[in-house]
Amino acid sequence: MNKIWLIANSILLIGVVVYAIFLPTPETQSPSGEVATVSQNYLSMDVILETYYLDGKSETEYVEETITSMEDFWSQYEEWQVVEQREGLIRFKQEKDDISPYLKTYGYFGLQDGMLTIFEGIPMENAAIESFYQIDTGELETHLYERLNQGIKIESKENYLNVIETFKNYEKAEAVSS
Repeated sequence: MNKIWLIANSILLIGVVVYAIFLPTPETQSPSGEVATVSQNYLSMDVILETYYLDGKSETEYVEETITSMEDFWSQYEEWQVVEQREGLIRFKQEKDDISPYLKTYGYFGLQDGMLTIFEGIPMENAAIESFYQIDTGELETHLYERLNQGIKIESKENYLNVIETFKNYEKAEAVSS
């Protein structure tokens, strides 16, 4: 008799434990009393980031974001401007007050046919990227002329603007016809 009582209590205890494990809780119960499944509804979004630099270069980066909080998402991109937004995609742009990393890495000022020009690498060995204005090489000081022929490395925004401003003083004046 003791064995039957012990087995019955064990079965009852197991039943209570199983019921407690699967008992609906307020988090899984809908207002109507039906048991609802809890799921994390994350939003997946394709994000395009366009960065524009002073030297005219731009970079585009593609990112797939899984958004768990819209507040966090918008704060992550608060310095960006929305250009396009549609279902599943958002495109941002940002204008940087700096020159591009590309120009900092590869850019050199030099002369090409008397024009102040930016080259991809040392002048005369590499392709021209951008030309600015005609320089009066006859008025140009010898050391400046030699520096341009050797190539002036572009290292920063300040360096970029300084070189353009320095050689602006030697810009060839256009002939005025009367």
